[in-house]
Amino acid sequence: MTGRGRPSGKSKVQIIQPTGELRKRAVNYKKGFSVELTSSEMVQLEKVVHQSKDKFVVSVGEKLKDLRDAAHAVADDAMSIPGFLRTAEKDSLEIKGLGGTFDFPLLTQVAKSLNDYVRGLKNVTKVHLDIITLHIDALYVILAQHITGQGGATEAEVLSALLQATRKFG
Repeated sequence: MTGRGRPSGKSKVQIIQPTGELRKRAVNYKKGFSVELTSSEMVQLEKVVHQSKDKFVVSVGEKLKDLRDAAHAVADDAMSIPGFLRTAEKDSLEIKGLGGTFDFPLLTQVAKSLNDYVRGLKNVTKVHLDIITLHIDALYVILAQHITGQGGATEAEVLSALLQATRKFG
């Protein structure tokens, strides 16, 4: 160490600014968008997201159907519980991550509750499976009814009840 607190023989960190070529590759001016979006680019992006919403709804619907089927099957087979929990954790994390993008923040909140819950479970009982199934059913209703935004008072009560159940039986 030198008297100034730096290791001897080592130089300071040097920050090298990216070249114009590197910036072009990162941003792709020919096919993509620039770093600062214009209003027409924003409209174009919003259009793409809106067109993808239907695919998102179908994809999440399929995941929820599979999760619902798996939850019913796992109730009869204790050996498949670890695999079911991994699937529920993965799928709920994916739904949580994309819900807000497609104007389903309530879907995101319920998926987060489910993800947090299954991630913390060790010894799964029938009550745990019932709470997981209630989450899946709530996600199904939100998606089927196209409940965008935060929903209303009923949806807030359902979310609150799910959160209370996960705390009580976690």
